[in-house]
Amino acid sequence: MKFSVGDKMLIKRTGEEGVIVSLIDKTMAEVQVGNTIFPIHIDEIDHPYLRWFTQKNREEQKKKVLREQIPVEKLHEQKPKVASGIHLAFMPVFHIVEMEEQVERLKIFIVNHSYYNINFKYDVRLNDELFFNFQGQLQPFSDIYLHYISWSDMQDIPRFEWQIEELVNQKWAIEKNVIKIRSAKLFEHISNLQHTNAATFQYTLLQEFKEKQVEKEVFALPSIIPHTPKKLRSVKDIPKYELDLHIENLIDSTKGLNNAEILQLQLLELERYLDIAIQNRQEKMVLIHGVGKGVLRSEVQRILKSNEFVHKLESGWQAGYGFGATIAYFKYS
Repeated sequence: MKFSVGDKMLIKRTGEEGVIVSLIDKTMAEVQVGNTIFPIHIDEIDHPYLRWFTQKNREEQKKKVLREQIPVEKLHEQKPKVASGIHLAFMPVFHIVEMEEQVERLKIFIVNHSYYNINFKYDVRLNDELFFNFQGQLQPFSDIYLHYISWSDMQDIPRFEWQIEELVNQKWAIEKNVIKIRSAKLFEHISNLQHTNAATFQYTLLQEFKEKQVEKEVFALPSIIPHTPKKLRSVKDIPKYELDLHIENLIDSTKGLNNAEILQLQLLELERYLDIAIQNRQEKMVLIHGVGKGVLRSEVQRILKSNEFVHKLESGWQAGYGFGATIAYFKYS
């Protein structure tokens, strides 16, 4: 192919366009691409009009394609929505500390997977003070991000108070309740999420509304109701005045368990016997947690301090226990 000085040219390999600056001999030429001048074999360049002509032919061929020849995408049949109820969902947000994932905070959502149009009232109380509140309407099969709460605040066991009212049908009663997530249960939820690789855990607030009941005349009850201890169903329901929380006293083997799972088992045992003690109007209980690094001791004392029936704690040196035990004293109204 022949070229002259000043002709436009196209480098075949890269597609760059330039100008012929000079002809060195029959096989070589100097070309300028942008601000750069360099020698190149004539076999490696081409006239750009050939590419323009080829592209123009391709575009004309595309225009000749009939609309009827273009395949029509089939519409996918939408699956009917399945109602599962109204839920409060918790999404943990992790961060890395010393190569280990730890929960930094929890994002909280209200999820309405029902056919009801609802009015939702929501309060969070932390240490008897209002931490967050919300009131609004929610359409069927929709959700709303409410707020987040830090991991340290979750350890103080906040009260999640909710109330749901159906907006369309007046025959449905207003539903309300309170959610409190104790530390051992929270550890269990997080551990399950890590094993299943799920994003959230949730509490079902309501699946179906109940009809309003006609109010009946109620006679006043005595202001003081005598306490009746709960009947014991097994040996495990017998109150303990001394509870040893060392893991070797709770399970036969810790093989396959990490530190978080061991702590979860210890706290579950504490909360179970704490409830039994309160049901039986126990005056005090000795919790043996050992010394160690102090993790179990601090978790035990935090749970005891958050219990409304625990009046006083003794955590100093105790005869027979040293510094490895905490004594909880109960007070009942």
